[in-house]
Parts: sequence; structure tokens; C-alpha cells
Amino acid sequence: MKHFSKPLSLYEIDVLHYTSVGSDKQYFVDALIMKAVAEDGEPIYSKKDEEKLLAMKTSELEAMYFEMFNNELPEN
Repeated sequence: MKHFSKPLSLYEIDVLHYTSVGSDKQYFVDALIMKAVAEDGEPIYSKKDEEKLLAMKTSELEAMYFEMFNNELPEN
């Protein structure tokens, strides 16, 4: 599945900065849960997916993160 996102707001940047302490992996997981959407704008992940995402390799999460922000959808 291809990952898309809406632009990060300043508030969301702050939330990620203050809640994703400890590792890049946790930051990528938190960002994906917060911002990853399908092309139709529907969220792909929820908090219940956190364990599954944390079990992935950091390099895989990083690729998903960059894909998501390289495919920004316009705000409605």
C-alpha cells in the first residue's frame, strides 16, 4: 500500500517532538500512526498498530515515513 499524508501542522510537529523520545524508530511509528493515509485520505494506522509497526526494521519504517511525506495530499 502506498502511503500518503496531509502536511504536518506546527502542533503535530510539537507533539511528535515531545512524545517520540527515545528512538528514531518510535518517532517514525508515531508519525505514521498520526499522519499516514491512503490516497482517499483514510487513515492507514491507529494506535493499535503500534506493536506491529515497532516490530519492523527501522529502515522499513523510515522508507514508509519518507514515502508518506513525498506524497502529500492537499488540505481540504
